[in-house]
Amino acid sequence: MTNTTEMPVLIQPPTVSVLKLVQNDESNDFYIVGIENTALLVVSDLHCKVMLKLQVTNNELISISSFRKGIYIAKIITETTMVEKKLVKK
Repeated sequence: MTNTTEMPVLIQPPTVSVLKLVQNDESNDFYIVGIENTALLVVSDLHCKVMLKLQVTNNELISISSFRKGIYIAKIITETTMVEKKLVKK
């Protein structure tokens, strides 16, 4: 009879990509860097009114030219993470 012991299997946590919102103040548009496949983008004003909701891909240009001047919250939701970023329309 042999005595065998099983070695524990190490499970790596999923890698979390860093999502960055890159804004162009002159043309009132932005894009998101770090999306692996697609992400859901939800842009709300400070009163929680949803201004924009769409599926986006990495480096896809998104226009906010129709928005009023002010501060908005961009929520980026992927399969593994959710990030909120401040968005300023000048």
